Amino acid sequence: MTYNIDTYDNHLILISNNGRYLIDTGSPITISNSKEIEIFNTNYKTSTNYLGLTVEGLSKSLGTNIDALIGGDVLKNHTFKIDFKKKLFIILDEINPNNQSIDIDLFMDIPIIEIEINGNRIRTFLDTGAKISYINSTYVENLKPTDNRKDFYPTIGAFETDIYEFKIIFNDSKMELTFGVLPTQLEQTLSFGNTNGIIGNDIFLYYCMTFDYKNKKIYF
Repeated sequence: MTYNIDTYDNHLILISNNGRYLIDTGSPITISNSKEIEIFNTNYKTSTNYLGLTVEGLSKSLGTNIDALIGGDVLKNHTFKIDFKKKLFIILDEINPNNQSIDIDLFMDIPIIEIEINGNRIRTFLDTGAKISYINSTYVENLKPTDNRKDFYPTIGAFETDIYEFKIIFNDSKMELTFGVLPTQLEQTLSFGNTNGIIGNDIFLYYCMTFDYKNKKIYF
């Protein structure tokens, strides 16, 4: 199954016959306007309100209408490929085992990868719901920001963050990514998964990735 995606404001919104769905690997829960949705030829029970988060509130914060947020509780049941440049989301029946891959960890069905910054290997969430990557504030001490951007987090609303440029190594490849710093109350949540950052959708400008939750792997 192949779906088109809308990369509105660097978010990943899947377009199907049933509606517009925000693909969010950073959320453990799927949220919709009903208690059940059909997606990927499967029916799933969903939440209509998760910690105060609703589809209506998400749509307002995103600036575009969506019909559901698809989280890890659904995504973990499928093997899928994200091709950000071609704007495609593909459900796969099988994977070529000869393809290059890395091992991942999972915390509440949220993927965790390792990157290297300034010689330090750190664990980060891989979050397709994040339009900006984020790093623990200790890594930007004494650094000058290069920009300032607006973002939002559903439970606290809109906020602004300074932006920092970092050269990182991921999957043995060097790349440049921009990172923000989360508000203090959100930064504390990084420790739950023993992580120090969040990698957002900018990384898909470098790679097409296939997610295999069952075997805890990402293929390239």
